[in-house]
Amino acid sequence: MNRPSRAVESGSADRIAPYAWFILLQSFLITALVFGIWFSFGVFFVAMIQDFGWSRGGTSMPFAIGNLVQAALSPLVGFLSDRWGPRRVILIGFVLGVASLAACSQVQTLWHLVVFFGFGFGSSVIFAGPVSNTALLSRWFIRKRGAIIGLAFAGMGVGVKILGPLTQYLILRVGWRQSFLYLAALLGAYGVLAYWGLRSTPWEVGLQPYGTMPPRPSPTIATTAPAETGWSVRQALRRREFWVLFFVQFLIPLGIFPISVHQVAYLVDVGFSEVFAAAILGHMGLMSACGRVGFGSLSDRLGRFGGVALSVLCSQIGIVVLLLVHDASVAWPLYLYALFFGLGYGARGPIVSAIIADLFPGRHLGTIYGLISIGHGLGGALGPWYGGYIYDRVGAYKPAFVLALFSLVGVIGCFWVATRRLSQQANTRS
Repeated sequence: MNRPSRAVESGSADRIAPYAWFILLQSFLITALVFGIWFSFGVFFVAMIQDFGWSRGGTSMPFAIGNLVQAALSPLVGFLSDRWGPRRVILIGFVLGVASLAACSQVQTLWHLVVFFGFGFGSSVIFAGPVSNTALLSRWFIRKRGAIIGLAFAGMGVGVKILGPLTQYLILRVGWRQSFLYLAALLGAYGVLAYWGLRSTPWEVGLQPYGTMPPRPSPTIATTAPAETGWSVRQALRRREFWVLFFVQFLIPLGIFPISVHQVAYLVDVGFSEVFAAAILGHMGLMSACGRVGFGSLSDRLGRFGGVALSVLCSQIGIVVLLLVHDASVAWPLYLYALFFGLGYGARGPIVSAIIADLFPGRHLGTIYGLISIGHGLGGALGPWYGGYIYDRVGAYKPAFVLALFSLVGVIGCFWVATRRLSQQANTRS
């Protein structure tokens, strides 16, 4: 339960926006760190294959298991976010992340990596990831949630842009074991700052959510959280939109993770250097930050479905460009790939979060979001694994990339079904 908030003082209306934007900045930085490290697995992937000689499918298992762990823990994280508040849940994620990254530096066999990175850091990602941050931002912001969540989740792309090439640099300088320790220290240092800066709700500091009119100042009237009930979990489970969004969350990583996890290895295979391949990963991450902000804002203006359709098209164009790269004689198409795949990469995440907040508002939002996110964990486990498995079977990634391309086709149809009720509600209000 949240601590009782103190009375709203005169001038608190002027303080609502600065503190809300500070919370948004915190969410941005948290996702940048956690997901920047998570998706840097593609860089560690190449280094560990070279050191241990593991198969591509086998080395993909820690990332796949990590997504399964996220699927299993999503409802719990949502429930704890509703019960304890997102701040405590996010801090648990930092503790798990530091411990698991430190343990990864001692890996000797594949099952060590599965336990430490898959189970350990996979748990960190879900505790400090989209479920808890969506619960946090939905408490602090009422209006323009698509744009706000998009801004926060843009941290994922910025994190990949910075930490992908940085991880490759560290691996070349000090080796992959020491690189895990450096990332653990970085995550721990920011975790201390987050502990002091985060607040789960505006009521904890005597404020109201951004986008509402604050009450008239009164020294005798205290603000409390609104008596908001909204949707129950049982009601949400009976809605078709819930299950359509669940399937959407399953399909998206099937179309994205085979590319993002294996793109560095793919580019090294066709003749590019590890440094250049990591740089392309970084460029893609930066473009994904732009896509999260742009498509999240676009979904507020033109509707959730329009933003989704354009983001999927960008992803598909990027995959087609990557499929046309056969050798290292020409590099410029990879910048085109990074542009289009990056813009679409992850852009559905903020829109899905906004749709869930729009369709199922209330105090059970975190739990509902967590249940829907099980689909993402299942798809996220299957996607990177089948990318490596197909390579081990046929000696090439392209069949897996083609399958990823067609997985995205179903995303558009599912989103159209999921957003119909929102469109009908908007037409009724107009």
